[in-house]
Amino acid sequence: MKTFTLVAMMALCMLACTKPQPLSPYLFGKWEVRKTYGGFIIPPDSTYKPGNGNVIQFNADSTYNHYTLAGLVSKGTFHIRTGAFKNGATTYDEIYFDSDTSARSLIILSGDMLTLKPMIPDISTTDYQKIGN
Repeated sequence: MKTFTLVAMMALCMLACTKPQPLSPYLFGKWEVRKTYGGFIIPPDSTYKPGNGNVIQFNADSTYNHYTLAGLVSKGTFHIRTGAFKNGATTYDEIYFDSDTSARSLIILSGDMLTLKPMIPDISTTDYQKIGN
């Protein structure tokens, strides 16, 4: 009976542990802003030409760098919550930067375009195009 109880306890402990989901490589690389829209915070909807220099780089070690033409503006860590948001039959991953879990965004990927749609409706949605790895 002791052996059965020990084995059962070990099995329950192993089932209760969850491994972190590995990051999908689709996100890694450099992405340049193409469009911002929606939200209630200024600036208004904008379209950006290629080469505008507003770039975010996602690295495999869960770090990011944000650049403008002036150079590096910010850097830190990003976190992915896999399958965290459901809308009907569609499930989305969420991303947040550094430790600010209140500013999560949905990740929508379509070909070489990445859309970050904030969960806070006041903040604009941003479309990025992949420009490098």
